[in-house]
Formats: sequence, C-alpha cells, structure tokens
Amino acid sequence: MLTLVALSLVGQSLPGPRAEVINQPVPMVHDWSMRHVVYRHSGPVAAMFAVQQDPRARFSWRRRLWSPNQRTEQEPLPHRFPVPQRIEHALQRDWSINLGAAGTPLNMYPAKFSFDVNAAPSCANDFIVFPIAANGSATQPNLAAFNNLYSGTAGGNGICNRASSGTDTGVAATVFWSYNVNGIGGAVPTSPALSLDGTKVAFVESAAGQPAHFHVLAWKSGDGQSATNLQNVLIPTTINTFVAAAPVPGSGTATDLPLGSATTGTDTLSSPFIDYARDLIYVGNDAGTLYRIKDVFCTVDPACSGSSKPAPGIDTSWGSSGAVTVGPGSCAGSTSSTLTGPVFDFVTGNVFVGCSDGKLYGFNSSGQALSHASVTVGDGTASMPYGGIVDPPMVDSVYGFVYAVSGSANGGAYGALVQAKTDLSSSVMAQIGAGNQCNIHAPDFNNAYYTSPTSAGALIYVAGVTGTVSQPCTASSSTTGTIEVYGVTLGTGGVMTSGTPAHSFSAGGGPGAEWAPLLEFYNPNTTVDWLFVGAHQSNQTNLGSANITAHFPGGVGRVVTEGLGPSGMIVDNDSSTGQAASIYFNALQATATCTNNTNASATGGCAVKLTQAGLQ
Repeated sequence: MLTLVALSLVGQSLPGPRAEVINQPVPMVHDWSMRHVVYRHSGPVAAMFAVQQDPRARFSWRRRLWSPNQRTEQEPLPHRFPVPQRIEHALQRDWSINLGAAGTPLNMYPAKFSFDVNAAPSCANDFIVFPIAANGSATQPNLAAFNNLYSGTAGGNGICNRASSGTDTGVAATVFWSYNVNGIGGAVPTSPALSLDGTKVAFVESAAGQPAHFHVLAWKSGDGQSATNLQNVLIPTTINTFVAAAPVPGSGTATDLPLGSATTGTDTLSSPFIDYARDLIYVGNDAGTLYRIKDVFCTVDPACSGSSKPAPGIDTSWGSSGAVTVGPGSCAGSTSSTLTGPVFDFVTGNVFVGCSDGKLYGFNSSGQALSHASVTVGDGTASMPYGGIVDPPMVDSVYGFVYAVSGSANGGAYGALVQAKTDLSSSVMAQIGAGNQCNIHAPDFNNAYYTSPTSAGALIYVAGVTGTVSQPCTASSSTTGTIEVYGVTLGTGGVMTSGTPAHSFSAGGGPGAEWAPLLEFYNPNTTVDWLFVGAHQSNQTNLGSANITAHFPGGVGRVVTEGLGPSGMIVDNDSSTGQAASIYFNALQATATCTNNTNASATGGCAVKLTQAGLQ
C-alpha cells in the first residue's frame, strides 16, 4: 500500500490519456541537489506526502518507477520509444568543448534542463549549464550553456548532428549562451541551480578578499555565441550592470546580492540549495555563515504577481537577520570554517550543512541550532583538506536519515561515512579505507535502497583509498595500497552497519587520488543498476562503470581517460534516440585540445559528453 503512495505521486506529474494534458510539456531539472536528497519509493504515509512538496521527489520516482515503454497501447503517445538494444561499443566521447582557463571543479556539477520528459529529446530546448571556476573577463566566461546536446558519432549518429557553421564541427553541442557575470570580477566555483521552467539560473560568484555574491540570471539565447564557431565559449557577454527587480525571462539580465561583508566570506564549496515550494535558497560561505534568500525565482510571493516583482533578497525572518553562524569556535571563527552546500529536509524542515572542522551541523526551520547541534564525522580533525567535510550531506527524508563523509588528516587513520537521524540525536559510522589521507566525496545508493521497505539488499557505495598515501593527496601522490569502492550494508529499520564494510571491490592500484562523487543510474528498461566512478588521476584511466545489479562486481570496466578525471557527473534518463542517453561532466585540467574545439587548448578543462551505452 505504501508503494502505491509513491506511484500515485508519480502519477500526479505524469500526463494522463487526455489529449489536452498529454500536449502539456513536463520539464525536468537535474542538478547537484538531485544527488543529495534521497526519496525512497515507500515509507510512512505522512513522510511520503510531505516530500511531494519537493519536485525532486517526483523527478526521482519518475526516473526509477516509470519507463516510456511501460505505457499501454491505448494511450495516444506518438513518441513511445522501443526498448534500446544492449550494444557493446568501444569507449569514445561524443564531444568535448573548451571552457577556457578553468572548468567545473572536482566535486561540482553542471545542471541539465530537459524541456519535456514525455516527448523525444529536444535539440533546441534541452540544455546544460557549466559553472566555470575562472574569473570572468571579455575572453573568459564564468557560466556557459550548451544545446544541441545529442550530437556525436560514437555508436551511431546523434539526432542533433548538423552542418558545420564555419570553423566548428557539426557533430558536437553548440553554445546556447556564454556569460561573464561580473559583480566582483569573480569565478563561479560551485554548482548552479535552475528554475523549474529552465528560464533562470541561480549561482554564486566568488573572488578572493571579497564577500561572495549571489546572482539570478535570466539568460538570453545566443548571448556570447559566435556565428562562425558555435563551440567557442570564449567571447562571453559581460553583465556588470544588474537589475533591481526580478529579471525577466529571456532578457539576458541578472540580479546581484552580496552575502555579508567579511573579506573571508568567499564561497568555494557551498552550492545553493533551492526550496522550490517556498522559493527559498540556502547557501553558505567560507566564513561559517549560512544564509537564507527569498524570492529566488519570484514564484510564490504575492508581490510577484504585481507589476513590480521583487528581486532575491536576504530572508530576515530566518536566524539572525537571515543568517546563522555555524559552530562558533569550531567552524565559524576558526581556521576551518568553509561550509559545504546545505541540504533542506522537507519532512522536518531542518537544514544540514557540513564544515571543514569535520562536523555535520543542523538547524531548524527558524534558523535555530538543533538541540543536538552537530555530529563529528571521522576523526573530526579541524583540518582541510582531508580531515574536513567537503561535500554536502545527503538526506533521506522518508526514513529520517542524513549522511556525511570525511577523509582523514591523520596518517594511518581511516575515512568515514556517518549516518545520523535527522534530529542528529544518534549516529553510526562506517570506516572507509586505511591511511585515507584524501578528501572523500559523495557516496551513492543502489536501486534496492530506494525500492526495499525492509532494506533487504540495500547498499551505500563510497570510494576511498586503502594504503599509505604520500601528502598532499594529488594525482602524483604514491600509495602502497589500492583504490577501493566499498559497499556499506543496512540493517533493521534502515540503520547503517557500523565498522569496516564487509564488501568492497578494487579499481586498481597506482597513485593516491581523490574519487569524484559516485553516480548510480538504474535503467528501468533493462532493469540494470549501474555505478559510474571517476578519479582525479594523472595520465591513467580515470572513468568507468560497474554493474551493481548483483551488488558486488569484480571491478570497474569500460574505462576511459578524460583529462585528469571527471567533475561531478550528470546523467540523462534512458532513451533509444541517437546520443540522447548520456553522461555530462568537466574533464579536469586537461592538457590536450578539446576534441570539438579549434580555438585553443584547454589547460583548465573541457565540457564532455559520453553516451551511457559506451560505458555500459
């Protein structure tokens, strides 16, 4: 019966057989936050109904519970897709485009917008946004987007392949828009967030010695686009004058909101998390301050229906004038005060955030610290890198758990994966690796975690290093051990098993390296569960996949080399349309010219798309 709750909620966002409903486009947003809120398919009824406030829940259920091939013949859908054939391909990238002096950082993500999940993928309307960790200029964007995504020739021609426009290639994505959003002459080092209709992008600009600035951009198609090279992002449109009201979709304008005044208030790790139901965003900085911003996309406030629509502003009703100080003396006010992206729990109303002091913190809906204010993760060493928390927590609202990971700053110690209740009243810890002096990035869950009410077969995968790693932990570090992926089991009530995980598989030896955040993808057509893994390496293979349907594979296969490894990865849903089932990421610090770009070599990174088929 409880499973039917999830199915009925999915149905609320799925079109029925009526023509007037079927013809309505149903967009989908896929950004970093989709990875950090976990929506199981069944659970307590009150929780299941509470989480439907978050569109991410419906996105998640739709992707796992529904396939286009499961519709009945009576439903008048001309775009029903056949089940794709499992064809083995040699690994090839579909396209790779230069982002300039830098790319998307290791644990940050692009954000993808799909115009209509009930129709064939759209070359014109589907797009992906890459944040760029380089200070913007007339020749360097700090935010760029591409469309015509479904291009390429690996394993078959893409549906968006086209004629070349001058010096570019016709078998790659094209620049949709490219901007230098210049409030302080800064970079965009964290992940962006998209409005549900895709017309606006929320992100943070950061520059050394200045407070971070929060922007909402209403992009304009064609801004910063070259007529003779549609893969050239390096002629961005500069925005340095900002509007005082909500930006109008399609106007190519943006708002500007400074986050405090402290010169230490840069933002290098805290991506903004949006509460779509209340049009709020939570975002932190490197000084241990967490903010709440209102009227982000101007969708809820009654004033948004008037002629003067408010621009985003600090929500002074939350915390102390719209901000909270995280862990005074341990996080804020110390040398280890960098915050991760925050995550909002739609059941309790609590907000969780990690800090470089190695602790996970929680606040209630009023901005007050929880009665159990924090949980120590790992050895809790107030040191970053390696000892602190660098990725946002992950929240399972349905069953009331929050997860956080941390490396170790102490030689010979272990990294840690911690599971706590969403009131932080109790926690358990799994020990990850040994001598794990590398940052640990976001884990991911297998499909059974989402589908099994009793947690039978449910696993949490997390990657780490086993063996002594020379400091600092970089692509050139040496290790006497192996790079491992661990499978952590769960017991009664979904409580995580503590101690050393009983199961792991090796991804090989070689230099000590940080793993990119893991990415799980369950294909509802083939009923195969995949885990995509990437590592920050030198010139070794650094990206591959493992079939985790049977939980514990022998290792990682289908490996490729992409620069020094991938950033956070975004995956499409399954589709048999040419090149439309893909994985997107930035190839970090690539030294070779990007495949589909002729204007410069990419010493910072390349925006890359690989088809899933190639990795499966």
